[in-house]
Parts: sequence; C-alpha cells; structure tokens
Amino acid sequence: MTDVRFAFEVPRRQHAVGLLVLVGWQAQKMLRAAWPILLAAYVQQEEDAKYFAWALAAGAVLTVVGAVLHFWRFSFNVKEGKFHVHKGVLVREKINIPLERVQAVHVEQNLIQRAFGVCGLRVDTAGSSGSELRIHALKWAEAQALREMLTAEDEPVEVPNESTPESEQPSTTRTTATRSPLLELDVPTLLKVGLSQNHLAKVAFAIGGVVTFQGVAWEVVAELWAKVPGLWRTILLFLSPLLLVISPVVIATVAVAISLVTSVLKHWQMRLWVEGSRAKRTAALHLTQGLLNRQSMQIPLHKVQWVMWESTWIRRLFSMDTVHIRQAAAGGAVDASQSGNGGMDGGGGMKMGIPAMNSKRTRRLEALLFPSWPERRLVTLRPVKYAFWIRWVKRGLILTPLAVGAGWALGLEWGMAMGAMCWSWVGWLSRKVHRGQWATTDGRHLSAHRGWLFRRRVMIDWTKLQAVELTQNRIHARRGVAHLTFHTSSGVAQLSYLPEAQARQLRDLAVSRVVSQQGPWM
Repeated sequence: MTDVRFAFEVPRRQHAVGLLVLVGWQAQKMLRAAWPILLAAYVQQEEDAKYFAWALAAGAVLTVVGAVLHFWRFSFNVKEGKFHVHKGVLVREKINIPLERVQAVHVEQNLIQRAFGVCGLRVDTAGSSGSELRIHALKWAEAQALREMLTAEDEPVEVPNESTPESEQPSTTRTTATRSPLLELDVPTLLKVGLSQNHLAKVAFAIGGVVTFQGVAWEVVAELWAKVPGLWRTILLFLSPLLLVISPVVIATVAVAISLVTSVLKHWQMRLWVEGSRAKRTAALHLTQGLLNRQSMQIPLHKVQWVMWESTWIRRLFSMDTVHIRQAAAGGAVDASQSGNGGMDGGGGMKMGIPAMNSKRTRRLEALLFPSWPERRLVTLRPVKYAFWIRWVKRGLILTPLAVGAGWALGLEWGMAMGAMCWSWVGWLSRKVHRGQWATTDGRHLSAHRGWLFRRRVMIDWTKLQAVELTQNRIHARRGVAHLTFHTSSGVAQLSYLPEAQARQLRDLAVSRVVSQQGPWM
C-alpha cells in the first residue's frame, strides 16, 4: 500500500521550488524564440537599443507571470487506475491517463533542483506525441514513489523512506536483485565518446561566437596592438599569413573540446542495467547519467517498440555505436516520406540514448529486447539494381548545370572534364548508397540497414506493428518494384525498391504475424 505521506489520491501541486524551475524553463524557451530580437538589439545604435531593452523587460515580466500562473493552475493525482492532471491558464485542460498507457517515467535533476533536494519527472504515454507532461519539482522520495505507482502493473511496490539518503534509495520496480550492469562508462570511454561526436555543429557554434563578438575582439586587439613595439609589429606582420593556417586548426580544436566537455557533462557516471522479472512483466531497462543535469530513465522491456543503432566513421574507428530505444508514443508511426531519414526515424517522444555500444554489448542488448531473434534462418533483402541507376541519373542531372556553366565560361574541354568528374563522383556515391541499403528478417523481426558514411540500423518486432504499407507509382509498377514501410507506434522502417513479388510476400507475412499474435502488444 502507498505510504500515507504520499497520498497521491488527493489533488496536489508541485513543490514550491517548481516555481523557480518554471521561471528558468520558460525563460529559456522565450530566449530561443526571441534570439532574432536580441541579435537586432546588438547591432542597433545606443539610442535605438532602449526600445529592445523595454521589450526584453516586458518579456521577463511575462515569463515570471506565466510561470506563477502555470504553477498555481497545475495539479495532479492518481486515482482509480488513472493519472489525472489539471493544467492550463486561460483554457483549463484535464488529462486522464490510464496507468497501463504509461510508457516511461524519467527522473531528472538540474543544478537548481539538486541544490534544493528536489527532482523533475517526465511522463511519456502511448497517447501523446512527445512528453505527455512534465512535473518540475518533487521531493526525491515523492518522485520515486510516484514513478513506482505509474509504472507498476498490479505488483506491490516498496515506497522509499524519505529520510534515506538519495544515494541509498532503492531503484524503481525492484522485484529481483540487481544484475551485473550492461554498461558502465569510465573516463577513457567518455573521452572516446566525445571524440566520436559530430563536430560540425560545434564548428558552426565556434564560428558563430567569433562572428558575434568580433567587434569586441577587434577593440581588444587594437588596444594590444598599440602597445606592441615597432620591431615586434614588423615580425608579427611578416608572420600574419600563418593565421590562415592556424585559424582552422584553432576552430577545430575548440569544436573537439566542446564535444569532450558536453560528452562528459551528459554521460558522467553512466550506468545501464536491467531489473525485474520478465514473467511478471516488471523487467525494465534502467539508465542513470549526467553531472550537472542528473537523469534516471526507465523503460519496461515489453514496451520497447523501436530500436536504432547509428554510427559515424569516427565511431567505427573506436568500434562503438550509439543506440536509441523508443517506447510507444502517438505520432511515432510517421509517414516515411516525411521522416527525413529515409524512413528510419521515430517520432518526437522521449527516447533512451546509449553511447559506446560495442559488438558484445549489442548482442546482450539484442538478447534482452528481442529474446527470440533470430527465430529461424535469416533471409537477406536488397534493393534491385534499378535503384542504383535511378539514383545515379537523378543526381547526375542535378549537377549537369555545373558542367554546362564550366563549358560556357572556360571552354568545351573544361565543360566535358567537369561533366565527367560530376557523373563519376555521383556514380561512385550512388554505388556506395546502394550497397549500404539492405535488411535481414527471420519472419518475425526486421533489421534494416541504411547508409555508408553515416550508418543506421533499425530493428523492430513484427508482432508489435501498427501498419504495413506497400507503395509504388506507375513507373515502379512497370518496372516491377515497390517500397515497403513498417509502421510501429514509435517509428518506421522502410525497405525501398524491392521486387514487387517479394514486397507483397513480406507484407502478407508481417500482417499474418500481427493477426496471429496472442496477448498484449506492449
């Protein structure tokens, strides 16, 4: 039974610290939306900037007032097997979430929350696109007790003692002893994860910082330059061409340093383990990580719908992948043509990201999430050769104007050389992409691969499918090819340019799996 100290049947508000967290949260959202105004204020003259200062002051007041109203009008309780939430300032909204629809409950702590001894709670359900709701401040024991209640499936729970230190609090849904961890990141592995990140975004951030503060930088350089003796000025002017070589190196170094710092802050003391009983449907994948923003995530194994492995060429040098695990969420089974990732993406809901997965850890994770894989001998599926030719011709026609322009400006020989280079490069790239698209299936599961430089692999269980879609236009029908898309409640997997007969056979087999499935799908 639930402790009387945590009588969640009665509607209640968040902890008072939630008001402070809400102010910071809403201020962050407003700054993200108002950055063009801030940029415009930066380039304005001093007499005109006062209007932007007034606008920022008004925005700050609205942020505080909005946070106060949001805090006062937000309440929640758990009653009759449902999670009830009342929220809304101008328009009141009441949300009733059946507990069996709760997919994941994540606990997180930023610096403010940790300073006041509270934590935030995010709840994801199968009836929402993204997080259904967010509770910004609860005492640690309250949050753990609420998560126990929301994720329990007719199993008795043990409410943690509020006087017990946070480090000694029991983990959620503990029905069996803690198993050996699947993954623990030490400092060397953390550094490898940081080095294997995509540094292009960090390079753009570093260049943006230089451009933003170049006015201040030039003033500082001018003051320092005025103090340099004449002889040293001559030497520095002579060495100034080296700046063209040093600047890219400095920017790249800054980008790598940013990646290392963000990796350490995000994945500090990361630990991944499994607890619970699969027979009682209490087995769950647990993950804790973070230095400044501490996170505690939990996804029941039977509610996992979609898993993706992704790697870059840098990560493959370290023999590691990054795994993304999603539970059911509305909006996840998006149209493959709109996903932007070749039909291998999920919705906007919460997901569990696990870096530094090598082949041994991947096999253990597959055995946990897909215990019957492979059920029988695997069959390999590949797109027909027509996919390579159509990709080559389309990309080649796009680059042909470059060759025409070179021939017009430099002469026929240069134009033909440019055309040969463009078509050769596009052909090589199309061949790489074509070879990187393939899949394997055992008649129940699908493992779809895509990419060559940036590789992705999506794995799904056909017994949890929501829809199977076969598409082809008139040209494809005449060529005897079709696209096959498998929709789950958290993402899609697409097989492109399959032989039509094979695509129809796979569709019928997948649908028969769904129809013949006995028991719940999540």
